[in-house]
Amino acid sequence: MRGVFAHATTNLRSATFPGERVVDWPAITKPDLTLRCPICNLETVKSGIIGARGVGKSTVFQALTGLAPVPGVVDARNRARLGQIKVSDPRLDFLEQAYGSRKKVPVELTLLDFAPNPKEQKEGAALDPSLLPLIRDLDALLLVVPEFAGRNVPLVAAIESIEGELVFADFDQAERRLERLKKEKGQVEFEQNALEKCLRWLEQGKPLRTFDLTAQEVQTFSSFGFLSRKPALAVINCDADRATVVDDGLDVLHAHGLEAFRLAAAFEAELWELDADGRRELLTEAGIAAPARDRLISALYRHLGLITFYTAAEPEAHAWQLRSGASALEAADCIHSDIARGFIRAEVVSYGDFAALGSDAKVKEAGKLRLEGRDYVMRDGDIIHVRFKV
Repeated sequence: MRGVFAHATTNLRSATFPGERVVDWPAITKPDLTLRCPICNLETVKSGIIGARGVGKSTVFQALTGLAPVPGVVDARNRARLGQIKVSDPRLDFLEQAYGSRKKVPVELTLLDFAPNPKEQKEGAALDPSLLPLIRDLDALLLVVPEFAGRNVPLVAAIESIEGELVFADFDQAERRLERLKKEKGQVEFEQNALEKCLRWLEQGKPLRTFDLTAQEVQTFSSFGFLSRKPALAVINCDADRATVVDDGLDVLHAHGLEAFRLAAAFEAELWELDADGRRELLTEAGIAAPARDRLISALYRHLGLITFYTAAEPEAHAWQLRSGASALEAADCIHSDIARGFIRAEVVSYGDFAALGSDAKVKEAGKLRLEGRDYVMRDGDIIHVRFKV
């Protein structure tokens, strides 16, 4: 099977790093990812950084989170390092000011960096195989490819190498599950047929994210954690003078369901030593429109099919993530299950209308406040107040 792929080969404790930023280290090998929204299946989007040795994965982590790399090799029980990114959101900032909110709660993104394991990942290998069980529960993957001085690897070859490992791992998992099903009794025909379809696709070296599954098949495989089905970005770790280059010939990436994301990791990691004004100034001089973390969040939201909606009042202005196409009832359930259970109707105004008018009173006066039922399809930027009774 491996010959099919040309390039394939909860207890937490805190640690403080320079700048008094806090990072959590899981005291168990597998990160605890159990607290999740029942609608999006996301509490916070969790993305893992993977790739070959020496491509700058920890520098990418530092550029995005501000947390400096940890020297040395961490023992196998403490391999995952978590960093939280609070999403910079001008719309939420405006709502906080407009309502005089005492508290602001932005959407958060969680990144995981993994300590190296030289015994498992040899020099030149695309992935550390011992990491595969640790990334099955993640929502997205960042595939890091180097394009900096002294380490420039052809993009397509590097991506195909990583993808080949993910595809092979999924093939192995599906094949073993199919063998077990053949020995079981009961209603297993549907799952057998679905697995056989996936195996035929994987055998061609194609990732499952490019394979159309029915809703029932998606449900059947929801606990499998197929790696090649996860949304993924190809993070091109480059020098600052290459950060704004427009890449050509990315048809191969698109065929894998991937999007290229350029990041001058070493440059942006150093920016954390400056204040906000200093960072903005140097980014502008480099011709980079926005910090890497903001651009990454936009890219991940597109890939995961997520939108942001808001609740706002004097006590709190809150941003919520929701899958695109979700209903007002599902949005209510993201806020609290009791609100969804007692849902009557939702008062909704678009962010654009609220920003133009500036207050609830003017929104109502202009006739821009809408009363929507439970089946209303939420839109990005909607501000919602749910009427409910329990």
